[in-house]
Amino acid sequence: MKHTPRISSALKAVDLMQKPPPLIIGERLNTQGSRRAKDMVLNSDYDGLVNLARTQIEDGAHCLDVCVATTERADELEFMKSLAKRLSLEIDAPLVIDSTDPKVMEAALQQIPGRPVINSINLEGDGSRFHALAPLMAKYGVPAITMCIGPGGMAKTPQEKLETAILLYETGTKYGLQPWQFIFDVLTFTLATGEQEFLESAKATLEGIRLVKQKIPGCFTVLGLSNVSFGLTPNARKIVNSIFLHHAIKAGLDAVIINAKDIIPYLEIDQEQRKLAEDLIFNSHPNALAELITFFEGVKSVSDASSKRIEVDPSWEASKRCYFRIVHRLKDGIESDVVDSIEDRIHVNLTASKNIEINSYMKKKVILEAPKQVVHDAAVQTLNEVLLPAMKEVGDKFGAGELILPFVLKSAECMKAAVSELEKYLIRREGVSKGKLVLCTVYGDVHDIGKNLVKTIFTNNGYSVYDLGKQVPLQSIVEKIKEVNADAVGLSALLVSTSKQMQYFVEHSRQNKITIPVLCGGAAINSSYINRIAKEGGIYDSGVFYCKTAFEGLTVMNKLMSDQRKAYVSEWHQKLERWEEKRGPATQSLKLPH
Repeated sequence: MKHTPRISSALKAVDLMQKPPPLIIGERLNTQGSRRAKDMVLNSDYDGLVNLARTQIEDGAHCLDVCVATTERADELEFMKSLAKRLSLEIDAPLVIDSTDPKVMEAALQQIPGRPVINSINLEGDGSRFHALAPLMAKYGVPAITMCIGPGGMAKTPQEKLETAILLYETGTKYGLQPWQFIFDVLTFTLATGEQEFLESAKATLEGIRLVKQKIPGCFTVLGLSNVSFGLTPNARKIVNSIFLHHAIKAGLDAVIINAKDIIPYLEIDQEQRKLAEDLIFNSHPNALAELITFFEGVKSVSDASSKRIEVDPSWEASKRCYFRIVHRLKDGIESDVVDSIEDRIHVNLTASKNIEINSYMKKKVILEAPKQVVHDAAVQTLNEVLLPAMKEVGDKFGAGELILPFVLKSAECMKAAVSELEKYLIRREGVSKGKLVLCTVYGDVHDIGKNLVKTIFTNNGYSVYDLGKQVPLQSIVEKIKEVNADAVGLSALLVSTSKQMQYFVEHSRQNKITIPVLCGGAAINSSYINRIAKEGGIYDSGVFYCKTAFEGLTVMNKLMSDQRKAYVSEWHQKLERWEEKRGPATQSLKLPH
C-alpha cells in the first residue's frame, strides 16, 4: 500500500499533501509573532490560548504552530507541556511545535498523542541543533520544518537554496529520515527595505521552491509567508502576501504559515493593486517599491485595498444578490435576499399560471397569502437555480486552486444561513416515513454544508434522517445503521484526503457482509471514483451511488424505496460490470445511473 504522509492529533489525521494545496498552519499561537498570544502566555491564560487555537481552526487552519517562548518567563518547557496537553484534549488539529530548545521539543513530543511537526531544524554553525533533533524525528516518526540554513548561513540564491536543502536531506538520511519528513522552508526575505541584496529575493524563493521539489522527490515545502512584506503598512502587506502566496503555490508550495483571515483570493484583488505587488515581487522595474508605498499611503483601510467589489448592488434582482453573496462570502443580508428571491418566483409562477399582473403591494403580501405548495415550489427553485449553483462555482474555484479552504468555509457559512431561512418555506411531509437514511460527514472532515442540505431535502420529502454530524468514525456509522435498521447510508466529504473514508466503509461493508446502499456526495469526489470503489474487490451488491447534488441523492433514494428498486440496482450492476476507468483519451466510460 502506498504511504501517505500524514500528521495527526489524538483525534484527527491530516495529509501533508492537500489537494488542492496548501496545508495551512495557523500562526497566531506564537509568542514571537502575536502580541495577544504573548500576553496570554505571560498571564498563564490557558483558556484564552485554547480559544485562540479554536478560532484559527474555524477560520480554516489545518494545524497550529505553537510557540510559548518569552524573555519574561523561564519555564518554557513546563508551559509547553501544559499547553500541549490542553490543546491535545480540546482541539482536534495537529500541532506544530515551535521552539529553539531541543529539550522543549522532546518534552512536547512525549506529551502529544499523535504525530506533530517540529519547527524547526537547520545546519547553522556547527549543526548542533540538527544533530539534536534528527534523532527525535527518527524516534517519533515526525516531520520537521527544515530551514535552508547551512554552515555558511541563510541560503539566498535559488542554487544556494537547493544545495542547502540537499545537504540537509543527505545529513538526515544518516539518521534514517525519509523524504516526507523534510518540509523545506527555502526562506523568504522582506522586500520592504529596497536593499539591492534582496531585490530579487522573492523571485529566488519561488525558483528555490521549484528546484527543491524537482530535485528531492517526496519532500514538502513551506513558507512563513508574511516575512516577504515585513515593514510595509498593514494594507500593503495583505495584498503583497496574498499575491505572493498565489505565485508560491503555482511554483509548488505545499504548506504555508499564515493567519488565514489575512489572505485575499488572487482574482478578487484589484488589477492595479495586483500589478503593484507583482512588480515588487518580480522586481519588474527600479521604482516598484516606491510606487507600492505611495499607493498604499492613500488607502484608509484594509477593505479599501482588498477587493475589486465592495458590496452587493441593491438594484440587482434578488437571485443575483443571493448568488453574489455566497460566491463572495457576504453573509449579512442573505436571509432577506433569499425571501425576496422566493417572492420573485411566486410572482412569476402565479403570473404565468393565472395570467394576472401582480403589483408591488401584492408582491409583498404574496409569500404570506400564496398557497403553501406554490411557496414550497418557489423555495425549491431558489435552492436549485440560485443557491446550489453558487456553491458549485465556489467548489469549482477551490478545485482549480483559485480559492484556498478558508474562503470555501466562509461561503459555506453564507450558504448555511441561506438554507436555514429557505427551510421555513418548505412543506414538511408528515405521517409515515418513506425510509430511513443514516447521514454523516466522514471521519477527518469538518465540513457539513452539503450534508445539511441533504438532511433538509430528505426530511422535507418524507424520509427519516439520522444525522450523525461531522467527523464520524466508521464504527459509529455501522452501529447506527444496525440500531435504526437503516434503508441507506449517506456519506459526504469535501476533501480528497477524507473521501478515502468512503472507500474504507465500502470495503468494511463488503468484508462484513453489510448489505446497505451507499449514497456518496461532496466536492472531493466524482462518478469515476465512486465506480472504482464500488467495483474493486468485487461489485458491492447493494450499490454505491454517486450523487452530484442533494436532489440527485433524493432521486436515488426514491428509486431505492420504490417497487423498481430491484430493476434499478440490477441496471446499475450491469453498467458497472461494463464500466472501465478512463486511463487515456481513447478510453470511453459508460454513464451509470445515480
